[in-house]
Amino acid sequence: MAIKYFCPFCKAELPEDLEICPFCKTDLRDNVSYDDKIILSLDHPILDVRMLSIKLVGEKCIKKALPKLSDLANKSSDPLELIAIYKSLKQIGSSEANKIIEKIRQKNNKIVNNYIDEITS
Repeated sequence: MAIKYFCPFCKAELPEDLEICPFCKTDLRDNVSYDDKIILSLDHPILDVRMLSIKLVGEKCIKKALPKLSDLANKSSDPLELIAIYKSLKQIGSSEANKIIEKIRQKNNKIVNNYIDEITS
């Protein structure tokens, strides 16, 4: 299986070793902080990449990722992705993170809510 490369900004699939994205014209050389790369990858089209990024946001307590996590939680219907978002939000632990958790619970996904209930009881 060939490795796929994506622009971290516009998510277009790219050939390897480009310095400028031909689609959005963004400089792809290493001038973005590690935390910002993690945040950008929360929009990645491949679920496994998003899942790793969600986990890293929580482990590094990247609070500036909260708006992106909130958007992702609103868009997602995948229970595993929502549970990963919940775990990251719990690690961040801010009042804003708790508000996003409440929004996740309000989606009324039985699998996710049962998981949260088990963890919190």
